Amino acid sequence: MTEPVTDIAPDIVYRISQEADDVERAEISSQDKNIDSVAKGGNSKKSSQMSSIKFNALGTALGFLVNGYMYQVGSLLLTLYEDVYPTVYNSSTLQSALSTAVLYGVLFGLIAFGFIADIVGRKAGLIMCSSLVILGSILSVAANGTSTDGMMWMIVVSRAVVGLGMGGEYTCNVPNVMEDSEDVSVNNRGRRVSLLVMFMEVVGNNTPTLIQLILIAAACRNVTLDSRSSTGVSLPGCHPQVVWRLSYGLGLIPCVIVLLFRVRMSDSAMYQTDARLRKKLYDGLDLFVILRHFSSRGVGTIVMWLIVDWINYSQGNFSGVILEKVTGVSLFKTAWIGLVQGVIFQSGPFIASLVVDKLGRRNTEIFGWMWLASTQLINAGIYIILSHHPVGFIVWQTFVFIFQYFVFIPVYLIPAEVYPTRIRATMYGWSSGLGKVGGILGTTLFPYMWKGFGHGVESLDALRDIQWFYAGLEYLGLILAILFVPEYSKTSLRGEDRRYNELRRRYAARFAKSLGVINVTEAELKNASNSSLNLYTLLKCKLQGSQETYLRAKQEYAKMLLSRCYFQNSEEIENYADLPIYYDDRTLITKWIRQWRMGRARAAKYIENAEKLGLEEDNSSKEESNKNSSAKNDEINVDTAGAVFDSGTEKAN
Repeated sequence: MTEPVTDIAPDIVYRISQEADDVERAEISSQDKNIDSVAKGGNSKKSSQMSSIKFNALGTALGFLVNGYMYQVGSLLLTLYEDVYPTVYNSSTLQSALSTAVLYGVLFGLIAFGFIADIVGRKAGLIMCSSLVILGSILSVAANGTSTDGMMWMIVVSRAVVGLGMGGEYTCNVPNVMEDSEDVSVNNRGRRVSLLVMFMEVVGNNTPTLIQLILIAAACRNVTLDSRSSTGVSLPGCHPQVVWRLSYGLGLIPCVIVLLFRVRMSDSAMYQTDARLRKKLYDGLDLFVILRHFSSRGVGTIVMWLIVDWINYSQGNFSGVILEKVTGVSLFKTAWIGLVQGVIFQSGPFIASLVVDKLGRRNTEIFGWMWLASTQLINAGIYIILSHHPVGFIVWQTFVFIFQYFVFIPVYLIPAEVYPTRIRATMYGWSSGLGKVGGILGTTLFPYMWKGFGHGVESLDALRDIQWFYAGLEYLGLILAILFVPEYSKTSLRGEDRRYNELRRRYAARFAKSLGVINVTEAELKNASNSSLNLYTLLKCKLQGSQETYLRAKQEYAKMLLSRCYFQNSEEIENYADLPIYYDDRTLITKWIRQWRMGRARAAKYIENAEKLGLEEDNSSKEESNKNSSAKNDEINVDTAGAVFDSGTEKAN
């Protein structure tokens, strides 16, 4: 089988765009400037870039501290609402709405801001996210109504607004800090992102519990679920609005601080380069490559997130209620226990972050699922026994859930690594967003499952049956992780970008050749770059136009794709149309299918050829490409641009 010829054209543009900034900063006006002068400009830019990376890291840490706070602030408040408001206690619908409002907002925020982060920019998206969180928090504090029911529904709406901004935090921030970490250390990229994201989010999870502990001690110390149900009225001596309004209001302080940081944060260097290269546009090639080559890893990034969120959110949002039911402790003691557990849980993401690079993302996640599934079976078997020993129940639950972060951290990291910069935030948004569907389903169905398994009663036997159900979900997660989770630890993100650009060029050339669009001039390609054609226009022509009209539209669309892939002449198009397609998505299921279809030897050769698409080209490739390609506007020497680019980035694959 013929080995592929690695294309240099996308990378030339990549490097040229990188040098364009260096040229402007160093005020180099001629191609004849020596390489040392250009390299000096590159070093200056590198220093400025590292300064931005540090500032971005601080903004990321504070942002996820706020996210953690906003996620957890409602957990104990849901218990409070049930204890003191009969409207909430008697309505499974309102319980589900209060517990899922943030999740619905997060779901839409993840998807919407995924597009915004890729098209408009990471920084612009983050500013919008912080503004939404502040707006929703203000509405939460000011919630009111002519009845308790109306007030609760206003809280539901305001928390959904908060969730919209929180969802955008993930899709704008995690890809940005992941791309920054590529320039800090490829080998330790997972540890850095884990500490800035998951570790800080867990710190944020513990913060509202500490605050609410103080507030409950002052306002509602003696409120318990048992006394609430027996009285049937709001308990005397309790001031619930003091607790929940201050809980929401105090969260505004860090939100404002984060917004100030957002103004000074910057888009990652990788995103800025990619945005210049693709002009912030999507096209049909992106959708084709995603469906053709990313489907298996899509299962690994989406379904894994769906299962883990189903379990995590349903158990987390109702943890206080469950704890009161099992142990019979007061609301104040429930807060104390939650705080102690949270402090202990803090060790989970820290330990997982230390091993996620050494073990690899996939192995870490497999270990996490094995642990959770096995301990969940034990938990279901001894649930009733533990319910008679409150201390033993709390200790066991704490011990089990420390290791859940061996699943959470890979689930957070993998979607930000396995997709190229061009579509990273969008695919991260869809992975996490569809994953949040699991959280919404789990949290919405939990109260109904509890009463359903208990034949209309929220009993301990029903809780035990739910544990059996969760064990089955976790074993499903284990099997899917083994088959569909790819391994990208210590792999260059820039290498994946080059592979993706190479796939786009080959498919664009093949599509053009199949339509007879080969003999095109440079002027035609230049004009096609500004075409307004899109997939919707093509579909409209197919359904409403004649065959001839549809064919012309496809030919024009093919020219547009060729232009966006930076083809310059007919010979180049012809050569690329004949090149083979190699791509390895690094999942076990695809590896097995490939070995079954091709045999082990050919499958191994296929993977070797696929990896070459992400490698830096050798000097002979550069020299040959320099004969056929040029930077039209600036006439910058490609070898000089390459020298600057290589001096400013860590080369790894």
